[in-house]
Amino acid sequence: MQRLAIAGAGGFSKEVFLTVMDINKAAPTWEFIGFFDDRVAKGRFFMDHKVLGNLSDLDKIDEETNVIIAAGKSSNILSILRQLRSDKLKFPNIFHPSCQFIHFESLNIGEGNIVQLFSSLSAGNIIGNFNVFNAGVRVGHDTVIGNYNTFATSTLISGGVTIGDRNDFGMNSGIIQYKKVGNDNVIAPMAVLFKSVKDNGHYMGVPAMSTGVERLT
Repeated sequence: MQRLAIAGAGGFSKEVFLTVMDINKAAPTWEFIGFFDDRVAKGRFFMDHKVLGNLSDLDKIDEETNVIIAAGKSSNILSILRQLRSDKLKFPNIFHPSCQFIHFESLNIGEGNIVQLFSSLSAGNIIGNFNVFNAGVRVGHDTVIGNYNTFATSTLISGGVTIGDRNDFGMNSGIIQYKKVGNDNVIAPMAVLFKSVKDNGHYMGVPAMSTGVERLT
C-alpha cells in the first residue's frame, strides 16, 4: 500500500476520496493518511478522517507521499501545486474503477490527472498533467489535451480535438470534432463549441458564442 494524501477538503475532495476508496475495494492500493487544506482547521474531521494541516504542512512531510490535488477549477489546481515543491511528494494519476479506456495501450498521459466514475477515454489520446475529468466525461479518439484543464460532469469532447492549458468546461458542455481550444477559456454549462477558439474567452450557448468578456474567474 502506498501513502496517499488529498490536498483540499471541500466538496470535490469528498468525491475524490470516495474514488480512492472504490479503487481500494477493487484492489488495495492506497494507504490514505488524511486531508490538507489552508481553509479548514487542523484536527477537524472530514469524511471521517482528520485534516492533518495546511498545504505548508503537506510540503514539509519527510516521507515519500502521493498527493491528489482535489480542485475542480484550473486556477485552484495551479494555486495548490505552486505550494507543493517537496521532492517527497508524488502526483499519481487516479482512475475510478468504472472509467473506460477504449485502447489503454495508445494512451499517452502525464501525472496528477483525475478520471472520475463512468468517464471514458478513446484511442490515441494524449493528455498532459493535472487535468480533472469529472463523472461521465467522454473524450473522443486522437484528442490532445494540455495541462490544468477541468471538465465538469458529462462534458463531451469529440475526436481529433486539441485543447491547450487552464481551460474550464462546464457540465454538459461539448466541442465538435477536429476543433481547437487555446488557453485560459471558460466554456459555460450546456455550451457547445462548433468552431475553434483562441485564448482568454468565455463562451455560452449552442452554438457557443463569445460573451465578449475575457475569462471570468
